[in-house]
Amino acid sequence: MVGYILGLGDRHGENILLDASKGDCVHVDFNCLFNKGESFDWPERVPFRLTHNMVAAMGPTGTDGVYRKACEVTMRVMREEREALMSVLRPFIHDPLVEWSRGNKSAKNTGEIKNEKAVSNVSKIESRLSGQNDKKSRGLNIPLSVEGQCNILIEEATNIDNLAQMYIGWAAYM
Repeated sequence: MVGYILGLGDRHGENILLDASKGDCVHVDFNCLFNKGESFDWPERVPFRLTHNMVAAMGPTGTDGVYRKACEVTMRVMREEREALMSVLRPFIHDPLVEWSRGNKSAKNTGEIKNEKAVSNVSKIESRLSGQNDKKSRGLNIPLSVEGQCNILIEEATNIDNLAQMYIGWAAYM
């Protein structure tokens, strides 16, 4: 859920490691943040990596047991702590060292440089935290409950049509 909120992409098998001593998943390679994966030649179609092999490894309950509950708890905490999270992310808009600030810039009346792409990405995070669905094709874009948002994200992440359109190197078949 945290990866979805931050737009963390490029989550193939070499970027998600397993801590053999504890069984924890450890993410590495954070070069693909803020929905950068949506601009690839083969855009990412899923909100996070959740292939059929991963679901099978969850046991008989699959995504409907502990996994779903953990997703809901995580999303609920992020929503409750939205202001703290956004206070960490908003400064990225004005950070000259962040990659997106080298591109599309426009000057504000105050003389401060503002990047529309940065503002758009931070706004997308805020809307995700409020339960807005990225996929407008589902009809009205009204805020979803935590449970509803997690359900839609899990459905999109496991949808075989979405996985089939991923870049072959992403290994969605695994």
